[in-house]
Amino acid sequence: MENGVQDYLFDLQGYLVLKDAISAADLREMNQWIDDHAAYVQEPWSTDGDPKKKGRWIGGHIETQTYNEENGVNFQSIIEGGPVFERLIDHPAWIDLVKKYIHSSANGLSIHENFLNVRGPGGYLHIHCGGHVPLSYLTFRQNNTGEWMVGQINVLMALNDIGEGDGPPVLIPGSHKCTEIHPRLEEDGRGLIYDSVSGKPAGTAIAMQEMYLKAGDVLLFTDAITHGSAERTNPGYRRTIVYRYSPKYVRERFNYQISEDLLQRLTPERRAIIVPNAPRRPSSA
Repeated sequence: MENGVQDYLFDLQGYLVLKDAISAADLREMNQWIDDHAAYVQEPWSTDGDPKKKGRWIGGHIETQTYNEENGVNFQSIIEGGPVFERLIDHPAWIDLVKKYIHSSANGLSIHENFLNVRGPGGYLHIHCGGHVPLSYLTFRQNNTGEWMVGQINVLMALNDIGEGDGPPVLIPGSHKCTEIHPRLEEDGRGLIYDSVSGKPAGTAIAMQEMYLKAGDVLLFTDAITHGSAERTNPGYRRTIVYRYSPKYVRERFNYQISEDLLQRLTPERRAIIVPNAPRRPSSA
């Protein structure tokens, strides 16, 4: 796709679909990682007697987590999972687009959150976000001179086919620029960020469009767009990875501390994204 067409569609729609972005070899490696950690999908929570669910840790640096029970299991800080996940940090299929739309030359670049999600039958996401939300990371600006300023870009990677009944991601094209509040996000005249009231899957909300993806496809979208996931009604599990890119001033969401082993392995380019604001310490002199 020509750059001008791609930019126009991203500005207009708030999303792009990058076909066959991830190689078959990388898909096999990431799916094997999930297979090797299937026990964490079945039993994701610590059984230490605490009535509150706590995530389990893998290798001391990857944590199982969920926002709501129906969301499935997130493997947070998945970049610690091995070289294949490290390669995604600056993957050539999307990194130049991310840098351009966030305007990294002026704003730097960071990853706000990175996780692998496994979601089974009955799982879904609620509707959230939209152009009405006054949050800095939901900024979307393009002043027609090629100077973009997008506060956050989500790169959702399909590790297996996601079609009808598979709990596909859903979104409302163009809603990143809509100042009207979606009816499901309105409460007493206020614009909510996340629907925690209705308890309904995002796919049932008005104007939602299901986004079907093949294994290896990527859905790149501004976090400002109104989005979520439809309910999975098919057997089996939906497997996705999400890397959320932001300007370097947006800190890592859960403040995970990167392991020294990973820091030593990262290329300078990847390290600059993962640790964009190096700690400032007094000299030893």
